[in-house]
Amino acid sequence: MREKLFSNLVGIQREMLKLIGEVHALNGGPLAMANAIDESWHPKCDVFQTDTEWIVVAELAGVEKDEISISLSPEYLRISGVRNFLASSCPVCYYNMEIETGHFERKIFFPEVPMDKTKPKVSYINGILRIAFTLAPVVERIIPIS
Repeated sequence: MREKLFSNLVGIQREMLKLIGEVHALNGGPLAMANAIDESWHPKCDVFQTDTEWIVVAELAGVEKDEISISLSPEYLRISGVRNFLASSCPVCYYNMEIETGHFERKIFFPEVPMDKTKPKVSYINGILRIAFTLAPVVERIIPIS
């Protein structure tokens, strides 16, 4: 019975997210609702730019480095993997369960900023994944007046 109730709640959540996405589309603003409708959980990310880099920082506490996959397309960066905790061998009664487990995926779309996507600098320390792309230098040329 609990499984059926959970399944119904997930279905209702998906329908609400679709509806929110459709209403938001009427306003003409971009809203990436596709990620919220699938079966994966989505790690929290900070995305920012400095004078020299475009940086993504993802919170992946409890995920082993070998369980993380990073891929690129011309339009986006994809971070995916799995977080699993060992199941208890005896029956467990949770009072609160907020830590998401299982498959995760996060797509971050690249901005319209020239950058070198061929050699990102990647580090993973204490559950924090950091990916930095070097920004292409702005080249100005002098245009002579004739």
